[in-house]
Amino acid sequence: MILVLDGFNVIYKFPEFEEDMVRGQLESAMRGLTSYMAFLRKSYPKMEIHIFFDGRRSRGDDTFRDYESGIHTYYSIDESADHLIREFVESKFGGEQIRVVSSDKQVRQYAKAHRCELQSSEEFYEWYGKATTPKPGRVAEKPDRQMSSREVEDWMKLFRSGKKKRT
Repeated sequence: MILVLDGFNVIYKFPEFEEDMVRGQLESAMRGLTSYMAFLRKSYPKMEIHIFFDGRRSRGDDTFRDYESGIHTYYSIDESADHLIREFVESKFGGEQIRVVSSDKQVRQYAKAHRCELQSSEEFYEWYGKATTPKPGRVAEKPDRQMSSREVEDWMKLFRSGKKKRT
């Protein structure tokens, strides 16, 4: 599965990034969304994630494409992110399944015409919350170290002393 995000369209659905956007801290909001997607990849390691942003990464920066923490990021520079999304979808047409995330009407129409799975930015925000919440009963991370034999022995004594004998 290839996940294609209309960056600024999605970013406003995450309240913590919307605040950055309102304050004019675009770089911080873009980095935040990218790090959230890197976290998502931990749950879906085979998912390719591509984020398309309008404009430049930062003032005076001519970076068109970046790859960090398994996330492909594109900056439209003088074009629109919509245009880059269209080109990307066209280049992958007939290949692996693509899910396009955008609430932009034109992007959605184009993606639909190319048989992409569609998800609105609002739906994606809800899905992201569910996809990244640890399941009940599952341990989110492995312990950093194993217990020593002394610690195991102490725990075994503690559990044994708590058992009552049946008569």
